[in-house]
Amino acid sequence: MRIIKIKLSVSNAYLIMDKKSILVDAGAPNEADKILAAVEQAGVSKKDISLILHTHGHIDHAGSTAELKRRLGVPVAVHAADEFMLKTGTNGEVKPRNLEARMVAAMLVRPFEAVEPDIVLEEESVLSDFGVEGKVVFTPGHTQGSISFLTGKDAIIGDVMMGGWMGGAFFGTRPNYHYFIDDLAAVHDSMKKILGYRPSMLYVGHGGPLAYQAVADRFSSSLTRE
Repeated sequence: MRIIKIKLSVSNAYLIMDKKSILVDAGAPNEADKILAAVEQAGVSKKDISLILHTHGHIDHAGSTAELKRRLGVPVAVHAADEFMLKTGTNGEVKPRNLEARMVAAMLVRPFEAVEPDIVLEEESVLSDFGVEGKVVFTPGHTQGSISFLTGKDAIIGDVMMGGWMGGAFFGTRPNYHYFIDDLAAVHDSMKKILGYRPSMLYVGHGGPLAYQAVADRFSSSLTRE
């Protein structure tokens, strides 16, 4: 199995290559061409992609989903709690955690093309039916429907946390809280859950990847207090 990071304008999408391949997240609007070019560069045929899996439903992770679904003809999966975001092309309530986050929200939080999910995740599950070995686990906090994907040795965790500052533009391998947090206690619980699997690397939606020990060291005091 290989994980290919696809660096986009404000976020990361990921291509997981196994028996088949899946896309994890779909970037902001108008990024389908860039994502498909990265797929081709990785040597993967579009017909070998079996699923688009969303770590959550925000515009910078689902903005090009509708276009990719049209062009790839594959199912779209999202957690039940974030289903409405894809179906309505809206971000739900976004809760910035500081001034920088409020500035980011003003630029990014806007409508996007809606898309009907084909798979609504209501329980943790495996994706072997799509040719990829790994486990979907629920990791809410950034949004109520945030999920992560565990490959056995690594984890793709969306916006449970991020790398660095300015969306990962600076010091991208340093673990940091994300700009938007729906529920901080839930974020900490999700961090504990992910760290309990001891992934070597954590692939995030902004910046990264993050080494397990760097994440454990960065958040140890916050997680210990709770």
